Amino acid sequence: MGSYSLAAEVCEDQLLDHDCVYVEVQASTPDGALVPPGELLGQALRGLGLAEPDLPGSDADRAHTYQRKSAGRRFVLLVKDVVAAEQVEPLIPDSAPNAVVLVTSRRALRRLYPHGFLAVGLEGLPPPEARELLLTSLGTTARELDPALIDELGALCDGHPLLIRLVAAHLLGRARAAEPLVARIRRSRAALLELDVTQPVASSLKLAYDGLKDTVRQAYRRVALIPGPGFAPAAAAMVCRTDVLTASELLDELVDACLLMFDDASGRYAFHTVVREHAKLQAFTGEESDVRDALVAGITGWYLHEAVARDAALSGRWRVGQVFAEQAASMLPGPSRDEAIAWFDAEWRNVAACVEAAARVERHDIAGQLCVALFKFLHMHGHTDAWLETHRIGIGAAEQSGDDAAVMQLTNQRGAAWMAVGDLERSRADFETSLAAARRTSHVLGEQSNLEWLGKVAARRGDLAEALRWYDESERVVEQAGSGIPDDQVPRMRALLDLQRARAYCLGSDSPTARAAAERALRYFDAASGERENRAKCLMVLGDVLTDRQAAADAHRVAAELFAADGVTQSEAEAWHRVGLHYPDDRAALERAQELYAQLGDAREDEIRRLLES
Repeated sequence: MGSYSLAAEVCEDQLLDHDCVYVEVQASTPDGALVPPGELLGQALRGLGLAEPDLPGSDADRAHTYQRKSAGRRFVLLVKDVVAAEQVEPLIPDSAPNAVVLVTSRRALRRLYPHGFLAVGLEGLPPPEARELLLTSLGTTARELDPALIDELGALCDGHPLLIRLVAAHLLGRARAAEPLVARIRRSRAALLELDVTQPVASSLKLAYDGLKDTVRQAYRRVALIPGPGFAPAAAAMVCRTDVLTASELLDELVDACLLMFDDASGRYAFHTVVREHAKLQAFTGEESDVRDALVAGITGWYLHEAVARDAALSGRWRVGQVFAEQAASMLPGPSRDEAIAWFDAEWRNVAACVEAAARVERHDIAGQLCVALFKFLHMHGHTDAWLETHRIGIGAAEQSGDDAAVMQLTNQRGAAWMAVGDLERSRADFETSLAAARRTSHVLGEQSNLEWLGKVAARRGDLAEALRWYDESERVVEQAGSGIPDDQVPRMRALLDLQRARAYCLGSDSPTARAAAERALRYFDAASGERENRAKCLMVLGDVLTDRQAAADAHRVAAELFAADGVTQSEAEAWHRVGLHYPDDRAALERAQELYAQLGDAREDEIRRLLES
């Protein structure tokens, strides 16, 4: 929702020269209609000193007169709100090397580039500047508003200067209207386009939309349905039902029309919030709401398949759901662990947004499996808010569809989230719910997993005897299951139980037993692919129980490097912290831990600072 400023032969000295003539030309009417080139030439000639009675009648004569009047002159010509390049071309002087022509437009006007124009994209305001503009525009009314409400209102305007000023105009002298307005906008950002004062923004969007080709209009409407803050061309290709190359061309048309933004660093496209709402409001010509729902189901299903393929590279853990079964049966080579992490880094917010979108169109199967595919990445990177919210929606969808297997897996995963935030009561309740569902459905893998997790809850509570009883019961399920558990899962389950027992023995100060259990687990994870994080966890236990200080520090150092490779920031910080505790003179390890704790907002940053200063 930005705009472009173009300039030909710009010189700062010319712009500041008081003897330089300044001419301003308005290229569109208040309702956005194009002003014909002949009228623009008339405006420019009047600005250069030609009297109204002396203006030539025809466009050709005006163009000829303009070139004669501008020849050798020193002037700045500003052409405002240009709709099309052909409006500007007659205004480019042929023989005025000291003239400056500036153009503003909501389109890229690429036809002007060969004439020596340089494009400058105008981006939205950063939050501090947006807030300052809002405060200035509100004037004394700002003093009557809660600062938190002002901050939220500025954020809802998404840095758009005109929108900020117009919203402020709506509130001037009536601070009481601010809270109801913010409440409306929270429900739907489209409310920003419904105010009387914001009609200039709505009109500019309508003009930009009306000026698009039919294929680009359809792309505009469809890519607005992609859940999440931004998207790659592949997602656009899917929802537009075309190939990636064609989709990229359509998206670039929208960028040129200032209806989309493109980030060079990530290669991703994004809407300004209000523009997305405008796109969603457009009626689908010849298409009813069920087609829109089908498109949403299609794009969320596409994200599911993409996420499932990457999830398989992050964890060897069992999964329930049709798409996971298809992935396991396909035998096709998948991405590497690093490639999978990079994809999730870019796309996890979209995948999370797809959960709600799929549930909204009653594709409960997609919503639940998306949660399952997200689980490992969210767990690794500590995105607990998104983890809890997606699973709240996913569990609701599974319950609504009566899918006991999905309820089992999702409550198990949410239990891990509650444990991550320290809510052990809710964590235990979810694992008990999941355990009951696993037993109802005779799902041996689910039963074993929940018994293990209940052991972790007990260990977190400090009841090591109870924790070990849960781990023993979990292992009995593995031993008694026989063919009920896939062969490749049995050694992994035992290795995980060894890891949990090692942690419990470590907490109980039984270092020899903890070491033996950690070493057994490590032998499995060293040999298995895609188990980098679990290798690091085993090394953390060994680093805590080894009596040789150098060996302990080396174990924690390798663990830190493995956590870093997976982007598990908190665990990496804790590992470097432990290295520094073994060797307080290792300032690099302590400084790295301090840096990571600072990123996380972890109070242990202060502890390390004091250690470094001592």
